[in-house]
Amino acid sequence: MTYHATNAGFLLRAYSAVAMACGVGGMFVGPRPALAEEPAAAESSAAEADLAPRPTMEHAIGPFVQAYCVDCHSGDSAEAGLDFDKLLAAPSVPHRRLQWQRAVERIAAGEMPPADMGQPEAAERDAALAWLREELADPDCSQPQNPGRPTLRRLNRTEYQNTVRDLLGVEFDAHKTFPRDELGYGFDNNGDILSLPPVLLEKYLQAAEEISLKAIVSPELIAEPMQSFTWGDLHGGSAARGVRGLFSGGRIHAETPLQGAGTYLVRVKAFASQCGAEATKMRILFDDHELAHVDVTAELKEDPQTYVAQFEAEQGVAKLGVEMTNDAWEPMATDPNRRDRNLYILSIDVVGPTEALKPEHLSAAQRQLLDGGPTLQQWRTAEEWADATRGLVARLLGRGYRRPATKEEIDRIFSLVAGAHDRGDSLERAMQLAVQAVLVSPQFLFIGDESLPVEEPSAADAPRIAADANGQPVGEYELASRLSYFLWSSMPDDELLALAAEGRLREKLDTQIERLLNSPRADQLIRNFSEQWLETRKLETMQRSPQHFPEFDVALRDAFREETFRLVQDVVRNNLPLPTLLSADYSFVNGRLAKHYGMAEPTGDEFVRVTLPKERQAGILAHGSVLSVTAFEDRTSPVLRGKWVLDHLLADPPPPPPPDAGSLPDASGDLSHKTLRERLEMHRADPTCASCHKRMDPIGLAMENFDAVGRWRDTDAGQPIDASGELPDGRKLDGPASLRDVLLADYGRVRRSLAERLLIFSLGRGLEPYDTCAVNEVVAAAEANGDTFASMVRAVAKSTPFQQRGSGEGE
Repeated sequence: MTYHATNAGFLLRAYSAVAMACGVGGMFVGPRPALAEEPAAAESSAAEADLAPRPTMEHAIGPFVQAYCVDCHSGDSAEAGLDFDKLLAAPSVPHRRLQWQRAVERIAAGEMPPADMGQPEAAERDAALAWLREELADPDCSQPQNPGRPTLRRLNRTEYQNTVRDLLGVEFDAHKTFPRDELGYGFDNNGDILSLPPVLLEKYLQAAEEISLKAIVSPELIAEPMQSFTWGDLHGGSAARGVRGLFSGGRIHAETPLQGAGTYLVRVKAFASQCGAEATKMRILFDDHELAHVDVTAELKEDPQTYVAQFEAEQGVAKLGVEMTNDAWEPMATDPNRRDRNLYILSIDVVGPTEALKPEHLSAAQRQLLDGGPTLQQWRTAEEWADATRGLVARLLGRGYRRPATKEEIDRIFSLVAGAHDRGDSLERAMQLAVQAVLVSPQFLFIGDESLPVEEPSAADAPRIAADANGQPVGEYELASRLSYFLWSSMPDDELLALAAEGRLREKLDTQIERLLNSPRADQLIRNFSEQWLETRKLETMQRSPQHFPEFDVALRDAFREETFRLVQDVVRNNLPLPTLLSADYSFVNGRLAKHYGMAEPTGDEFVRVTLPKERQAGILAHGSVLSVTAFEDRTSPVLRGKWVLDHLLADPPPPPPPDAGSLPDASGDLSHKTLRERLEMHRADPTCASCHKRMDPIGLAMENFDAVGRWRDTDAGQPIDASGELPDGRKLDGPASLRDVLLADYGRVRRSLAERLLIFSLGRGLEPYDTCAVNEVVAAAEANGDTFASMVRAVAKSTPFQQRGSGEGE
């Protein structure tokens, strides 16, 4: 319950009028006072009123709504989709701001309740409106803001793909590998939607293995040129059960012709029987030179281990072999399976000469991942490899986790690497395992985990990021991640992480925002945000009826999508005012799209900037992308187009249609010669449909000259197209240019809608009433700075919900 001391007296008196008119006078304020009071009593009553708490929605507006509204506005058949039962059940009026605002407008205009229904007294109406208007008033933004709940969310497909690229230098198609991410509040980066079901975790495990093999070339996987020697081709030891065995001393070897000077690899596939606590130890030899000394821990022929070593050699014949160095026999051991230590060799493979492991042939990513690691000689030792390898692991985790890893986290991954070393794996193979472990860790897969170690802000930062009891500043590493995933849909780069390490990212925030926005990587923001905001991403899978639109194909679909992206990119990159998206008299088309639009130029495959014909000079409203995703497979839909404008440009979507709303009459039989407009008029003759269609249809009909694939046309069903209409407020429409002009004249609503969408995208969550101040700040910043996209981005990145995390209280 909110307490308003200064207005409590007025509100209590206003509430009294509603309560008494509804017969609930004693419910909250007690008996009705006498008409005349002694001065002292009056002062006492006024003082009590000033201290009274503000009435709740149930008490303040509930009686009025029950008396005058719910008969027509409740349940599935609620008129205009305005269900007051649901409105009253919401946590607060601001949670359903648009619906309550519309109700206030209609009550104030005398349109509700209708003239043929029971009417409230003037005092009742005024009291209800006064209470609602105060609830709908903007909060006091001079006070500390609630930043909202923390958003712990999984990387979506695009973010995963980009992060793998920037972390490991690997191009991985996450869109083909992982299922499509669902949308929340219009975007696929919503934390409430991005769950981690078991089937997805399985795909992450498979992807991690595939990516690690692409990121690091290991000796174990180099296959050419190779000579393979199985147990029957080997010398020494004893043949037993299809393997070559060493039961005491001796050596098993292969005589190998080396084809030339260079680097060679020897791979030994082996297993062992064990004795006591110590593992069977095996030396791998090139002639009499030890290449590696490893523990053979595999114990089953069906599940052997492959041990690898590397050597340099000249052309000639070499002996490559193995020895067991710790033979043992304990016939009295308690465990009968651990009384005799024996070594079994299935095969010895020799690969080379190969250039694959030379530094100049390795990828830049592999050189970076292994830079500063142990040399081959150090890796073969029992001790010298550990410190340098631990450094590799710490660096990998620091970048993969997007913050310094803790000692415990490093220990956990290093233990995997150590196990690989002890088994005789190469350094490359060991680091592949480390990469796999990072890619399936929660610290990599999730953004914004508040349980992770976060540094405290410095004393110098404290005044700029002071938080109230509802929130606290996010640490600089988390801020770096929020910023990079907002603007790049990927991990922070080295510069962001370095500033975070120094505690200077907030100090340099404006410079970093500008740097990130000017980077080519910011095309990820432009594409991911705009295509979801405008719904043009639907073009990926959109189909059209071959019977009605035989010319529609993948090339045209892709051209639609590229045209809209390039216009948005042009507006953002050149710092043009955002209203250009609605007013542009130019666009970017290739030959395929120009022909579709009926333009003579250009004719090639490249997209070029062109001045559009006059009928198409309405920005995105005349783009084939928008016009297609707001149409059906075989025809246009003024309803879908009107709804799209209300929802995506004005943030004022109509409610879902009632279950009994019916559908548009088919153009068949007696209606075969009816235009779409005529059939739409028949549909909205139903009173349950009329109120919503009154808002949507004039907007959609203004775009009716464009068909379902965005071509201009003058007739429908053999009749001239009538693109005229009238909005509920009396403004006239007639064609796309008039709709453009209406939206530009009302651009304040478009600006606010865009600010809300950008804030949702940046936070990975939906907006709540307490985010109103943040939206106001973004809107004001845009309006004061030329309505540029960059000004909105800067304001979003500096906003309370972006800079802080909620404490979990009072939200």
